[in-house]
Amino acid sequence: MNAFFQLMWMVVLWMMVQHILKKVGLLRTNTPKDNGHRPDKTEEKRNLAEEIRTHRESIVDMVEVECCKVYMPEDQAYLIIDGPGKTHYFCSWECREKYLLENSQLKAS
Repeated sequence: MNAFFQLMWMVVLWMMVQHILKKVGLLRTNTPKDNGHRPDKTEEKRNLAEEIRTHRESIVDMVEVECCKVYMPEDQAYLIIDGPGKTHYFCSWECREKYLLENSQLKAS
């Protein structure tokens, strides 16, 4: 009977030590924490690659605006294509019209 109680105390003591080590984080459990799904390294790399791809797609080209000499996203600027390979960008429709008016007066004189 004495050996039985010693064995029981050893089991209880071991369970307490295990519990404390798990709480402290020194002992890992084999059970996944995410609803039975533990992502492997390949899936983590795939998710990271998707985040990078999404970030790259969100980057837009910046262009210098003719009238104000500032930079703004290309997809928000008004533009005029003036001959092969020459594009003029403007911050507003008014600035674009002003540029057209000034250039038409220069060409007329």
